Amino acid sequence: MLEEIINTCEPLIKSIAQKFYGVDYEDLYQVGRIGVIEAYNHYKDDTKTKFTTFAYQYIFGQMYQYTMLNKTIKQNRDTLKLVKLIDKTKNYLEQSLNRLPTMTEISAYLNIPEQTLITSILNTHSILSLDKEMESDTNLYNTIKTNNINEDYIDLNNTLASLNKDEQELIRLRYFEDLTQSETASYLGINQVKVSREEKRVLKKMRTSLNCE
Repeated sequence: MLEEIINTCEPLIKSIAQKFYGVDYEDLYQVGRIGVIEAYNHYKDDTKTKFTTFAYQYIFGQMYQYTMLNKTIKQNRDTLKLVKLIDKTKNYLEQSLNRLPTMTEISAYLNIPEQTLITSILNTHSILSLDKEMESDTNLYNTIKTNNINEDYIDLNNTLASLNKDEQELIRLRYFEDLTQSETASYLGINQVKVSREEKRVLKKMRTSLNCE
């Protein structure tokens, strides 16, 4: 019975596995099967929700945890050293300029590509990539920025870090895992309307923090 259900969910497992990069596909597939088993153990026959819909959040959750564990293990000391260097440079330039430096200025001072600095900072917060695009060809920065923000990714990173756990999870799923609102709703166990409402609220909160409004 259980094996039959797992086989039925195989297309779903494969579809979700394709959302993750840099991880062995076969490993993800096996982890996805564990997600199906976990969903099966929590599923109630009298629910109106289809099992595959119910299982999505368990499969995705198992794959995400596995992916994050791998990324954490692979995160090397050079990245942490670079982040410390960025912080020291920021403090030095702030004293020299009598204002907070932009990421562009820090990049120029260190002679390191700006994107390398951004990626290193965000990786320390277990965020995948600031430049990963959504289906609408915009990313999180482009979604919340206005002309007076310039390119100060440090402020954006600090704003992300200041969000509570649920808010960070919503932003991660929508803007870094590239999930649709419907997929995000399924993963979080809420409806799409609430996802849309919460997303607008969190983005407004971020804009306010960044003095965009």
